[in-house]
Amino acid sequence: MIDAIHIRKTPFAASLLQALLIIAVCLPSGSIFGLNVKIPVFSLFAIVLIFYLAIHSDDWPSVGDLTFFALFVAGLSFWGLVAVLGPEPDSKQLFLHLKDLASTVVLAWLCIFCVRRHLLRPEQIAKALIYGVVSLALMKLALIAFTIGPKVDPIQIIANIFGEESLVGGEIGFGIARIEFPSDIVASFALFAVLCPSVSEVRFRKILVVGIVAVLLLSGLLAFARYIWFLDAIAIAGAMILERRTKLLVALMAPLIPLTYVYYEALQPLVESRFFSNQASESDLIRLEQSKALLGEIESRPLIGKGLGAHADAVIRNEENRYSYELQWMALTMQFGALGIAGIVTLIVVSSRDLWAARHPAKPWLILLFALWLLSGWTNPHLTSSFAGATFGMFMALFHRIRFGSSPRQAIGGAA
Repeated sequence: MIDAIHIRKTPFAASLLQALLIIAVCLPSGSIFGLNVKIPVFSLFAIVLIFYLAIHSDDWPSVGDLTFFALFVAGLSFWGLVAVLGPEPDSKQLFLHLKDLASTVVLAWLCIFCVRRHLLRPEQIAKALIYGVVSLALMKLALIAFTIGPKVDPIQIIANIFGEESLVGGEIGFGIARIEFPSDIVASFALFAVLCPSVSEVRFRKILVVGIVAVLLLSGLLAFARYIWFLDAIAIAGAMILERRTKLLVALMAPLIPLTYVYYEALQPLVESRFFSNQASESDLIRLEQSKALLGEIESRPLIGKGLGAHADAVIRNEENRYSYELQWMALTMQFGALGIAGIVTLIVVSSRDLWAARHPAKPWLILLFALWLLSGWTNPHLTSSFAGATFGMFMALFHRIRFGSSPRQAIGGAA
């Protein structure tokens, strides 16, 4: 049966999707020097995909796919109308929020669509994200290196190129700047994919694996984000256990205790800065203030919310995207109400149906990592953006992989 399957080249449309995934992850924002890069690339991909589907009827979206998109568009239209008819309509915020949500869902759907149509393999989706986060990490490390030498301000450089909202900056200590990009969180899941080829089927040479892991871990440390550090630890532990390298995991962890003891005084300022400093307290205080303001807005319209682009005037986190908050799940509840949140949860459950149906040793770990990805919406607004769509797409591809295993691509009638 497998011998009868003719393996053909990846169509241009699928290759372009891989490029789109890399761009979605590696660009700190959608713009470079004020010019939007993601929209032209996505438009080109849409044209190529439509052309490909026009000449390959076997790969047309199914009735279920079309029904899903009809419901999705209807939902966006409804909550857009709720915002327009609300007391303080804001067309700019409505459009920006609509763009974020659409890019998230469409990009995730495209990933699993290509996997199920055998246009791409799950590991190709994962590799695209790995290339994206490694590129982003290398750019960060290069900029940090500048601060050690000629004392160039890397934060200002990034703000000039990608915009002021493209990063969280600050001072770590020892003269090193903190640089956290929104998509830094994706590196944790990329780490898992690199270190656990039995699940992801992503295979690099050992020297490349060592280099990728080192770069991503350094980038995570420089992000100076507690949740990212936690995710990195879980991803590495899960991968080591699934690959049956528990002895190596113990060997790596064992020296940490004496090293921490020896270098405690040197590391103490760093630990205190991240966990016990005024900056950390202020960060937690901001979230507390947001929770109070958002809760008040939720209680005012609990069923259908305030609509797309809605925000709480008492606390504005981001002047450009006023609907965006660290407590993203609360913000979504304010915007969509209980009815909309029920729809979002249903969408997440349905999109992960391959995970629930799978019988694989990695299932508990993927459930944990996926849950931690969703819970990141309680720390920062990670879950609605193009890089979020790419991340959801990678998870769905891995879910498909552990349910159905590896299989060669089926005939697709040539390349578009």
